[in-house]
Amino acid sequence: MRVTILIITLFCTLGFSCDDDKKSPLIVIKTGMECGWCGGTDSLMITKHTSLYDFKNPCDATKNKEIQEGTSRTEWSDLLGSLNWDEFANVNVNTCALCADGCDTWIFIQNGNRAHQIRFTETSPEIEPIREFVEKLEAIHERYRQN
Repeated sequence: MRVTILIITLFCTLGFSCDDDKKSPLIVIKTGMECGWCGGTDSLMITKHTSLYDFKNPCDATKNKEIQEGTSRTEWSDLLGSLNWDEFANVNVNTCALCADGCDTWIFIQNGNRAHQIRFTETSPEIEPIREFVEKLEAIHERYRQN
């Protein structure tokens, strides 16, 4: 038993298998939707380990909700697999449908010491290079909205 514990400790100490997080930068993905008048705002923050959803309705506080849970490893891997950081960082769009009582979707990604944010509508042509990522993220976001 002591030999087993010693071997596990040795592997962890040498960094062979126990801490993959130190090898890659911290990635935080945030998304949300802001709508005019009483549409409300929501946000979803996803990290490798935790997902946090928050909805606020300025006209009816009984509709407000918050959900916090662990992030599915499969979902996280799929989402990151569809994210091309360079393409995302090159998208520059900042709509304001909210200004005319519409809705804007925003995405903010922190990738280590780099960060970028976009704000768009469904019809924004600027998001085409990252459409697959946006659709995967929106599917996750919609699941929280429906809960």
